[in-house]
Amino acid sequence: MEKSSEVQKTTNVGNEVLADVSTSTSYEYGAMSTKYKLEAKGKFTAYATMILHYRNSPHLMVVYEPETCKEDSWFDLTGQISDRLDEIFGGKGSFYKYLNENIEDVRACYKTIKQVV
Repeated sequence: MEKSSEVQKTTNVGNEVLADVSTSTSYEYGAMSTKYKLEAKGKFTAYATMILHYRNSPHLMVVYEPETCKEDSWFDLTGQISDRLDEIFGGKGSFYKYLNENIEDVRACYKTIKQVV
């Protein structure tokens, strides 16, 4: 299992901090009939951004691309995703730890979200 040690480069443009997407990966995700795309340097930043984007319903979304991320699904109709996120991110409490330590990267990634469908 991959440990949560990714680093995402950012670029300052005026007063905004934007993700450096020159070597980023595109991630497609969504729920029901909506589909979004974002750019991230690593899957943990992408996943944290997706979860924040879906606020109260991250348990209903799925990752469509890249193909290798489909095995990390946390889809759960009951809404119980904390244990699964900790498993994906590397252990108990690891999702929130990653989020707190990388919030600026997640914010920069959030700015790359575009609705596809």
